[in-house]
Amino acid sequence: MRAGEESANAAMTVVPVISRELRASARHPFTYNLRVLGVGALMLASVMFGLHGGFGTNLGGRLFSSLHFALFCAIWLLVPLLTADCISRERREGTLGLLFLTRLTGPAVVIAKGVAHGLRAATLWVAVIPVALIPIMQGGVSWDEALLSILINFSAICWALTAGLLASAWSKRWLRSLMLAALLSIAFVGLLAVGTGWVWTAVMTPGWMNGWESRSAYALAMGFGLLTDSAGAGNWVDWLRLVPTSKLLWSIGQVGLASALLLVVAVLIAGAKVRRSWQEHPPSPGQLWIERTFFTPVLWVSFFRRWMGRKLERNPIGWLEQRTWSGRLVTWGWLAVVISLYSGLLMDRRFFGAYSMMQRAMAWLLAVSVAMSAAGSFRRERETGVLELLLVSPLNERQIIMGRLRGLWGQFLPAFGLLIGLWIYFASLLSGESQAEAILLHIIVFLSLPIIGLYFSLSCRSFISAFLATLGLGLLAPVFLSDLIELFLRVAQPAGWLSRSALLEMVIAGLAWVALHSRLKHRRFPLVRPEH
Repeated sequence: MRAGEESANAAMTVVPVISRELRASARHPFTYNLRVLGVGALMLASVMFGLHGGFGTNLGGRLFSSLHFALFCAIWLLVPLLTADCISRERREGTLGLLFLTRLTGPAVVIAKGVAHGLRAATLWVAVIPVALIPIMQGGVSWDEALLSILINFSAICWALTAGLLASAWSKRWLRSLMLAALLSIAFVGLLAVGTGWVWTAVMTPGWMNGWESRSAYALAMGFGLLTDSAGAGNWVDWLRLVPTSKLLWSIGQVGLASALLLVVAVLIAGAKVRRSWQEHPPSPGQLWIERTFFTPVLWVSFFRRWMGRKLERNPIGWLEQRTWSGRLVTWGWLAVVISLYSGLLMDRRFFGAYSMMQRAMAWLLAVSVAMSAAGSFRRERETGVLELLLVSPLNERQIIMGRLRGLWGQFLPAFGLLIGLWIYFASLLSGESQAEAILLHIIVFLSLPIIGLYFSLSCRSFISAFLATLGLGLLAPVFLSDLIELFLRVAQPAGWLSRSALLEMVIAGLAWVALHSRLKHRRFPLVRPEH
């Protein structure tokens, strides 16, 4: 009886907190911009599909596949970013302790945060329904495929919310929670793909393969293909032919149920962590040992000090990017990822058959990481007031911009240089396939994207807006404009779309440089603390 009363009291207490979170989200402009971004992403995917494949009456299934993939990627990109700072911000502002003055428990606080951000993700889902109905009205899409897409995106939302809530509960600093959410998202995508592949292949042919390692690799490939709908025909027709529709929907429904249960477990774990860590305590002996052992230089300390001192003398603006161990971790972490990935893939005899696609995927992932660092570059200086000090220093605007650009280029140069070097080496071995245009495009993207990111870092109030604008203008706009030029001019050009995209990338970067220099010179940027 007493336990029932406590549960009822906790439920009555958490409802006002959920209402508070919903009101706060309703007042945030990005809640409404999120729907526009979701619809815009699907409309852009539709236009790109039409430019490449047309809008024939028998292409509805392939168009629906493209829209599903765009929505799937938007969920994994936006939901963790929106959720990563929901609890850590309360800890930084000191308002988390006020919630614990009530009868709220740790899981109740996390539930309130999760419900609010889950509804924001649901609004993204609902807003794109009119666009998703276009291929259904066009024909070629069955209701089974629509239900399959709904179940997959529901699982993606659960896993993305789990990544954001866990990252926000374990970190107090905004940047660390964001990076942890990104790492968890990458890991959870792989786990979701493996789980989906296991369930689906078990339904298709029980006992189909022996051997744990081969099963995991095959399940990852098949699960990722099913989640992103990357079948050979471009829609779920091939998947539905392998097994009965009821079995396929039942297997994906099991994945959705497991994803919802995982979200519940994550809420309990994050709630217990929040309850233990809402008060400020000095670092524990274990934390001090970890920082002293893993994040304190112990080898060639004198060389490291001279090296950092030389960076401070030659480029003090770029030194700000690598003055902390977390900033240096981005540099050497990406280098370790590239080395580890190639060390494992070169052992596979099928590597040279698909190395081009893997190279492009790694280059685009590295470009997204560059965009993230560039979009948050001036954010710290604006928030702490360092930017005003830089503007009254003897450095002029051009020196400030070039110093920060050199810092960003140097931060990712080891990993990018190794990636491009290996790409050129493998392309020379396989003389039958030319990769020169693709390599040139990614080199230009690497040089141009930090300029575009710095402009939006200075002009946008929130990091998410700056990051998405950098991705849109720096990565998607050149490809989209190249296709439009080819469509409307209808002029046979010797250069392919990669060369046109590279040229447009340089033009956009040049315009961003001029606008960035003008904003710094005339002090036209927000000086208030940026919103998250």
